[in-house]
Amino acid sequence: MNIYRFEIYANGFLLKVIHNDKEKNGLRLCKRYITQFQKQVANIEIKIRINKREEQKNNWKYHGKPYLYVKTLVKKPRKAEANPSE
Repeated sequence: MNIYRFEIYANGFLLKVIHNDKEKNGLRLCKRYITQFQKQVANIEIKIRINKREEQKNNWKYHGKPYLYVKTLVKKPRKAEANPSE
């Protein structure tokens, strides 16, 4: 079951949503995606918004928000290489 939802943003635009059952594994997938994005597309600041699925005891008490906000992480732009290969 997907307990965590990771939303990856660049300049306020949603790039990708990753669902995972463990926070550690989800962050590893996000880091891999962000590194690839910063290498190939644009080296800009990326934000990850982490949401966790709420516990629902009864379906009739459901109020329309299956995921609740947990925290936001920021990945800074990559540093320039000292000797760029040409």
